[in-house]
Amino acid sequence: MVSALLVVAMTLFAIPYILLLLTFLRSRNRLVVTDTRKFTPLVSIVIATYNEEKKINRKIENTLSLEYPREKLEIVVVDSSEDATPELVNKLAKSIPIIKLVKEPKRRGLATALNLGYATANGDIVVKSDCDILNPPNALRRLVAVFSDLKIGGASGRQVLSKPHSTEKGYRVMMDKIREAQSKLDSAYMFEPFCAFRKELIEPISKKSVADDGELALKIRKKGFRTIFTSDAVFYEETPTSMVDRLRQKSRRGQGHIQLAVTNWRVLFNPKYGSFGLIVFPTMFLLMVVNPWLLPFLGLGTLYLLSGLIGIPFLLLTPLVVISLGVSYVTGYPKLLSGFLESQISLLLGGLNLLLRGPSYMWEKKNDNVL
Repeated sequence: MVSALLVVAMTLFAIPYILLLLTFLRSRNRLVVTDTRKFTPLVSIVIATYNEEKKINRKIENTLSLEYPREKLEIVVVDSSEDATPELVNKLAKSIPIIKLVKEPKRRGLATALNLGYATANGDIVVKSDCDILNPPNALRRLVAVFSDLKIGGASGRQVLSKPHSTEKGYRVMMDKIREAQSKLDSAYMFEPFCAFRKELIEPISKKSVADDGELALKIRKKGFRTIFTSDAVFYEETPTSMVDRLRQKSRRGQGHIQLAVTNWRVLFNPKYGSFGLIVFPTMFLLMVVNPWLLPFLGLGTLYLLSGLIGIPFLLLTPLVVISLGVSYVTGYPKLLSGFLESQISLLLGGLNLLLRGPSYMWEKKNDNVL
């Protein structure tokens, strides 16, 4: 009985990895899109802020330093702060007319703030950028350049970590490779907080969304436009260095992506959406929604059968394996294994939190350390 259940669990667990292999094989000889640096449409950069008086000046200075024609740029700050953030933005706006402040009457969540910012934006391309994100000078031009292809509806940049833990390095390497292959095949599923969309394709995000960028990208892909990962469009962002803080942040993001995947289950294996519906979305759905729940049972079942084969008692073998995996996770080595473990734990915690408490859509302020 245990053997039969284990075979079923292993088969289900293996499906998304088979789909991943198919993604890499089918995307090997495909190009994402030609990078046309001469393409300079009107761009609106939307920044949602809440009590960012320590960071807002640096953020706007960094945004103004980007290599993009000033006359083709608009900066929209949507603020719900209780500190001096709006006063600092207003002061800058008096001397820099491309800066626009939109003040919310009260804090209503990130999705609501972004909806307001996107509606206010005048650009042909609308960029979302968090307040704690910094970019090298060429990042905006490289992100926007892909929209010279009229089939592209959305694009995500690539995060470069300022002080990465080995576990986070492993996770990032894994996810970047997956999204790059998905983009070559059709479209990427997961977007980063430095991303861009065609204004004409933007629809309001759910007020309770916890994966706002991914939700908007999925809406646009369902309209028939590609949404891709652009590794050349780099942004720098801090990530928590402690295990507890990383798990808290990732489980919240995982909760958002699980919620997004489940509410869009009709995309699963739907030929209407091409390779995205047949390969990309099913891969991510199974990896995020199904596999984190299968993994503990699959692991215990495997150990139970293995203990009989090698003659080591199950109750002795299991703690040894768990301790070994724990050491790998805490130390961050090997990177891919520790990154995989953290992603699975985060998704499991995110799924549990979603089931027990529902979505948490009020964004948390990150620490104020300087990059």
